[in-house]
Amino acid sequence: MAFEKKYSDEVRDAAVRRVAARRQNEPGNRAILREVAEEFEVGEQSLRIWVKRLDDGMFAAGGSSRLRQAPKEQLLARIAELEAALAAAREENEVLRKASIIFATEAAKR
Repeated sequence: MAFEKKYSDEVRDAAVRRVAARRQNEPGNRAILREVAEEFEVGEQSLRIWVKRLDDGMFAAGGSSRLRQAPKEQLLARIAELEAALAAAREENEVLRKASIIFATEAAKR
């Protein structure tokens, strides 16, 4: 049996756009996802995934009112950006690991 989409593209696009608009207008409101999910009668987790995909750059707002798959170049640039951030985090982690060894050694001497 083939996978069946529960929500139409139009509902998904409208809900994601509503979340984006409300985030700009109400930056401190932590209940936006829940409220928009109720408004559009979609699952909160589904909406969370759609918004995350938009935030991660997997989807881009097109000239029309619909979201569309982001261009391949944009996705590759985002991947490179995330890989660079991961490399920097790993480097920082290594520095912290070495520092903790030094401090542990000093503490053990006392």
